[in-house]
Amino acid sequence: MTISRLSRIALGASAFAALAFAPVAGSAKPARDHQSWWKSAVIYEIYPRSFQDSNGDGIGDLNGVTQRLDYLQKLGVDAIWLTPFFPSPNADFGYDVADYTGVAPEYGTMQDWDRLTREARKRGIRVLVDFVLNHSSDQHPWFKESRSSRTNPKRDWYVWRDPAPDGGPPTNWQSIFGGSTWEYDKATHQYYYHIFLPQQPDVNWANPGLKRAMYDVMRFWLRHGASGFRLDATPYLFEDPNWPNDPEVKSGRPVWLKPYNSGLPAGNAILRDMRRIVDKAPGDAVLLGESSTATIEDLRKVYGAKSDEINLPMNFLYGNLTKLDAPTFKKQIDDAQMKLDGLPPVFFFSSHDHSRQWTSFGDGVHNDAIARVTSAMTLTLRGTALLYYGEEIGMADLPKEELQHFPLGPKRKVADNRDPERSPMQWTGDASGGFTTGAPWLPVASAARTVNVAAQIRDPASMYAWYARLLQLRRTNAALRDGAYLPLESGNPDVVAYARIDAEGRGVLVLLNMSAAPQSLSISGWRGRLPQDASVLLASPATDKIDLQAPALEPYGVQLVQFTSRR
Repeated sequence: MTISRLSRIALGASAFAALAFAPVAGSAKPARDHQSWWKSAVIYEIYPRSFQDSNGDGIGDLNGVTQRLDYLQKLGVDAIWLTPFFPSPNADFGYDVADYTGVAPEYGTMQDWDRLTREARKRGIRVLVDFVLNHSSDQHPWFKESRSSRTNPKRDWYVWRDPAPDGGPPTNWQSIFGGSTWEYDKATHQYYYHIFLPQQPDVNWANPGLKRAMYDVMRFWLRHGASGFRLDATPYLFEDPNWPNDPEVKSGRPVWLKPYNSGLPAGNAILRDMRRIVDKAPGDAVLLGESSTATIEDLRKVYGAKSDEINLPMNFLYGNLTKLDAPTFKKQIDDAQMKLDGLPPVFFFSSHDHSRQWTSFGDGVHNDAIARVTSAMTLTLRGTALLYYGEEIGMADLPKEELQHFPLGPKRKVADNRDPERSPMQWTGDASGGFTTGAPWLPVASAARTVNVAAQIRDPASMYAWYARLLQLRRTNAALRDGAYLPLESGNPDVVAYARIDAEGRGVLVLLNMSAAPQSLSISGWRGRLPQDASVLLASPATDKIDLQAPALEPYGVQLVQFTSRR
């Protein structure tokens, strides 16, 4: 949301402007090792259908993304991740892939894709392809062949089982999207397996032909300029070959973390193969993984025993949090920083599958201030950060009342409970939000009248200015870019405190008040390093004063304090 009158007074627009655009004292110029760009990257997730429509059909497309590359460069992101743009029946809006090496007509052509990657490269932006490796569409030619007969050469490219003795499904397993994981095929009298929708049959990674075909898909996109992949649904590549019934269908671990279909060891060899493919590609390509785990120890395993599997497994232990609770966040942050053997954690909140953080954490009163807390936390931690389109202007979920009467049709064949976080990007304040000149596939939020890029990019007190400043600091401040993480104790259950320290002993202290009341602190845990020469880099509400002997924070206050340290 745009900053309210009260927030503007508290923030102090002129003071914020001076702070936001002042040179970063004592900072180093960006000088990343090209072999490890992804270790501290900011990756911007784009849901292409909703980002920018270039031809007036109401659906965002690849040329629309290309059209907005200058904006992304100015914002300061390192890479973009595009959710699926492949030909698809859209039962799950692209995650039911009908052609792994094509571009859906509504998104453009392969020439448009090649132009996008070429133009992104000119601006120092890498492009990641969303690789849906667990399942295809039931309309994919592979599956059509597979279900045509039990003797078809591609029969074993998918997971088929005979009925149970009573004629029912082979097991009692439940789909992540609800109902049985099994769909009966009358023509061949067997069931096929789908952990998601029935229209998304799971491929069989144990089949050598399927495996070779999928690896060829990766090589195809790498040849066409991709800098890596976001791997969809990585835990579900294999199932327990004994096919046991679930003794805890309605209890135990959630359905997406069951021991018989999640994180089985056979998947590790596949991920090592994929890592070898991207390691051989030019430009230091990367694997970003959708890697739900139950524990931080399980997350460590996703990197590979020799750190030779997924470069960047997404940390859902952090990303699934929706309550602003300082002790909970401190534990998840400390675990990610200290229990992954120094490997880069991946921090995020919003996504095409997650409610926008402005909505999920907001209390209806302090949403903008809270968004500054959560964004400062994500963007100052050691590791990789993911941003979701529109997050940088404080976009909210589309209100239910604005969606409930929006009709289905050719552009939106089914209603999805994730539609609220997939509404069109709010570029301008007009009725279409600058997203399209036609009728949008999803409604543009009425909030676009005031919450939009055009208004915020000119406002030094805006959410956009806050994000841009955080991204600038992350690039230019050596401690925030490459520094070690130092866990600190704030002495206050409502405040998270930690520091980043570079090799020269210069650091940034991060203080985050997760409450609606002012808080005083007593910071400890410096481990012999005593801060001195402290000065404020960035704060909300804006201030240039800091007393490390008796620090204090305003309600939902944020302070980033640079310092030098000595033994």
